[in-house]
Amino acid sequence: MPKPLTKAIYFCALIFSLLLSGAPAMAYPTFTCAYEKDHNPPLDAEAERWFQQARALEKVRGVKDWKTIVGLYEKAIAKDHWKAMHNLAGLYRTGWPGQPGVEQDTSKMLDLYERMVKLKVPLGYYNWAVVAENGRGVLKSDRMASSYMFQAAQLGSPLAQVQIGQYFAFALPRDKQDDDMAERYYRCAGAQDNPDAIEKTASFYDTARKNKPRALFYYQRAASLGSSTGFSYLSGVFESEPEPINNFGYQPDPKLHELYASLWEQIEANPQLRFPNLMKDHPLPPHPKQGFDAEHPDQRPEL
Repeated sequence: MPKPLTKAIYFCALIFSLLLSGAPAMAYPTFTCAYEKDHNPPLDAEAERWFQQARALEKVRGVKDWKTIVGLYEKAIAKDHWKAMHNLAGLYRTGWPGQPGVEQDTSKMLDLYERMVKLKVPLGYYNWAVVAENGRGVLKSDRMASSYMFQAAQLGSPLAQVQIGQYFAFALPRDKQDDDMAERYYRCAGAQDNPDAIEKTASFYDTARKNKPRALFYYQRAASLGSSTGFSYLSGVFESEPEPINNFGYQPDPKLHELYASLWEQIEANPQLRFPNLMKDHPLPPHPKQGFDAEHPDQRPEL
């Protein structure tokens, strides 16, 4: 287990724990929008090549050469390649069959997460928060989970930021929920290049804010980064037949439906595809009632 966090971090964690228990607004931790890319340690060039070789071997269909994959990750890890630490820890978390495979090993997983924390990798703090919350290999502790989750968010982890946003928007008793504070965390996460976090940001605007055009804006952004879920929503919103389940209040548009359905098929066939110009080349039409943004109908949403 990593060494105890500094007193300052524990103080923040205490405040956050009070928040989750329904503390008044004056006890809220100070919001800071940080980006993960600004806090991730630099990667050694040679280690990055080994990491990419391992990733390529992992993507091979059929029987995988796990011995070589693990060996490449270990070589990269020897040069503090934190992405390799995260990926290898994932293999140890679940184990993978093979001849030979990768044996499930919670102890090795925790060692790698600990190393990520020592390097102050945002994702490492997030991993520890999840481990503490679920009790995987360590004593289950909501207090520890809150501490690491808050620190991960402060260091820019978009996954941690949406988790905190979820607490503010949905987990607290209804009279304690704070959509304004939640929105700060969601928007910060939504501005980063993590499709999962962007999808959750879209869902927040859909369900909590009822802001349909902004929700679709984030689903389109997620789609541009290769999100199948994003394309699923975009295709469904503009579908005319059969009767769409959730069109977000938009009018059917066969051309847009065909466009997004086609791109959805492409991403399903090749998950590595990205569409960096999607939002520029295909700007979303205004919503019939809410315009480009429910709060600013005449302005397109900005990150």
